[in-house]
Amino acid sequence: MLKVYKKIFKRIALPVIPVKASSGLMGGADSYEFMVVAESGEDKIAICSKCKFAANVEIMKNQKKCPQCREEMIIKNSIEVAHAFKLGTKYSKAMDIFWEDKKGEKYLVQMGCYGIGLERAMASIIEVSHDDKGIIWPSSVAPFDVHLLALGSGKKIIENKIKKFSEKIYQDLQRARVDELRSSSPLANARVIEVLYDDRKEKSAGEKFADADLIGIPIRIVISERTLKKNCVEIKQRDKKEIKLVKMGRLSQFVRN
Repeated sequence: MLKVYKKIFKRIALPVIPVKASSGLMGGADSYEFMVVAESGEDKIAICSKCKFAANVEIMKNQKKCPQCREEMIIKNSIEVAHAFKLGTKYSKAMDIFWEDKKGEKYLVQMGCYGIGLERAMASIIEVSHDDKGIIWPSSVAPFDVHLLALGSGKKIIENKIKKFSEKIYQDLQRARVDELRSSSPLANARVIEVLYDDRKEKSAGEKFADADLIGIPIRIVISERTLKKNCVEIKQRDKKEIKLVKMGRLSQFVRN
């Protein structure tokens, strides 16, 4: 279960530290909390400056030295996002819960408690993945893959063209992953490209850019009068500063890659 939890948190880009902890009132042994180091955290953990052994401060109590290598322990604020611990046979023995093998011999069931706080995990991702402009969602957990911005120009003919191309791109991007699914194993690609389309006429380009940074969707695509003249779209990844111009015909493949 510890390995499974590590894989889950790696996949959602959340840097967790498995911390030796107390099982509390539930009892049992080998208890671990999965903690995310964050200044806003309400919990405190002790981390070895050398071997990286970590434990809840309740376990360490007044110990200042690492129990493994005797180096100094550093106290840090953290957020608990998961807990896993063995109950052993404490409750199966009290409730007479047995399992039976092929020979008919009975054994007490070994039990454990495992929980992940989904809301805490989501909040913790934001705590560790943001800048002064807003959220930077990891692609594996982002609410959308692409934030599509149609910018006004003040010229009705141009704005109609921008709207036409934006709506085509909106449909093409979502259709691209669906077509890919139909021609391959369903397990290869489990979902379509999710697109948030910002076509608000009352918002300026600056306001749309600010909102896009605040929301933090991984890829921002901009269609404007300038990009139309070059038969391109403007692409920026939320976690990078570089802005690229990509030809309309290459857009779907570029986003998939």
